[in-house]
Amino acid sequence: MAGYDMAVFAETRFSGGSAAAVIADISAMSAAGATVALVPVTSRFFDGAPDVPNSAVLALADLEGVSLLTAPQQITARAAFFHQPQPFYAGVAERIALRAERAVIVAHHPPFRGDGSLEYDPLRTVRLIDASFGVRPWWAPVSGVVRQQLRSFAPLIRLSSEDWVNRFDPENWQPGPPAFSNQTAIVGRHGRADPLKWPDRARDIEAPLDPGPGWQARVLGCPEAELRARGADPSAWDCVPFGSVPVQEYLQGLDVFSYFYSDRWAEAFGRTVLEAMLMERPCVLDPRLEPTFGPHARFCKPQEAPALIRRLRETPEATQSQCRDVRERVATSFASAEVPRQFERLLKDPGSRSRTGPKSASPLVALRKTVGLALRRAKMT
Repeated sequence: MAGYDMAVFAETRFSGGSAAAVIADISAMSAAGATVALVPVTSRFFDGAPDVPNSAVLALADLEGVSLLTAPQQITARAAFFHQPQPFYAGVAERIALRAERAVIVAHHPPFRGDGSLEYDPLRTVRLIDASFGVRPWWAPVSGVVRQQLRSFAPLIRLSSEDWVNRFDPENWQPGPPAFSNQTAIVGRHGRADPLKWPDRARDIEAPLDPGPGWQARVLGCPEAELRARGADPSAWDCVPFGSVPVQEYLQGLDVFSYFYSDRWAEAFGRTVLEAMLMERPCVLDPRLEPTFGPHARFCKPQEAPALIRRLRETPEATQSQCRDVRERVATSFASAEVPRQFERLLKDPGSRSRTGPKSASPLVALRKTVGLALRRAKMT
């Protein structure tokens, strides 16, 4: 099949993890000598938002073998990737005749919210992509968390056998001095200042960042006003505006990375967690992230975090050794250099419609949530 190796369809107004994933994938394919069509789409998902595309995504057109295609009439590619399901579920303006050996929706976001309500309908998303581009895509979840949720809709959708995980160039994440190299230990977390990325109760907000005497909290990206409204007191924390310092520099100043979030939030992947691992920082995480990071981190409830964090400091050499081992493993498992090889495996992948394995909802519950979402959409139109 002539044409491009990879066609990437993406709403270029996205920032954050999904945009970083697009950049990593296309950069890796370009470095491997592949040809890539980057196709911006315009979605009603961003109606009312500023029409400002992500300049870093558009700059991918400067890479060897990458073509930025605006409003093409037809595209032929070995594989097509529709990044982030919500824009396609909301509907896109483009109508393109696409021919591809394989097409997948890279699910950077799970369908169910933290409260159990449905944010998008996987079945409708496939139908809308088919109507706009002439292909019925599979689903490629970015993590075990997303896979469990999407499996709730099988056998009506097909999933890729491998998760299409976020990728990193390990060379860009070089750790310096190991954790616990200084007399005062620092615990912290980083990310955009989204209140949903924080626990709902004051005690659960404060506990993971307060291990006790001899510790300091440093947060990169903190919604202080919203946390105070929940009863928390961040006045003792060193709060650094998000984007004001390089993430690598910030993480190098931490001794422990601690991340817990709202009951209303469903974390699809947790790119910031992997960044901390690449910088050889021990990670203490919300148990809901265990399907994604498994043996690479420690999991507990927020109130259990202070004791666990203190134990990490009590055995610094063992903690440092574990962090080096974790970095070595994730630097291999999540390396951007693996993208071209996974791309080839995807083309040979039989996929699966099986419901076998952990899933978030029964067929009846998934159907009920889907009907409920359709009724909500009908009321809004």
